[in-house]
Amino acid sequence: MSESRQAGFSLIGVLVAVAIIGVMAAIAVPKFTATIMTANTAKVQSDLTTLDAAIAVYQLEKGYEPPTLDELGEYVSDLESLKPPKGKCRLKDGTIITLEDAKYTLRKGTANGIEGARAVCADHTAGEFGYVQ
Repeated sequence: MSESRQAGFSLIGVLVAVAIIGVMAAIAVPKFTATIMTANTAKVQSDLTTLDAAIAVYQLEKGYEPPTLDELGEYVSDLESLKPPKGKCRLKDGTIITLEDAKYTLRKGTANGIEGARAVCADHTAGEFGYVQ
């Protein structure tokens, strides 16, 4: 009789490989989540800064504040598709907020001693988003 020798993976070898993949995933997932939060925060900051600049140009040209953000169509390209990302963002005070159905809106009044209109997201201005250095 001939003996058959089948090649294959041992149980120990498979368990070691699964353990290595598990450790790598445990390290990568939190880094990935933090990176997404950083990207969301940067997008909101950038969008709000762009809208604030468009508000300033609108005020200079027209002499008054825009009644709504929809009036900024000629100052911001593709204004209709400008929406905040869904997910978590960080404020400079360390608070983490979750944006689900948030929209960019216009807030009128005085902020930091400056009178005028500002673009806001979840009632926060561009200067409130970010990381403390």
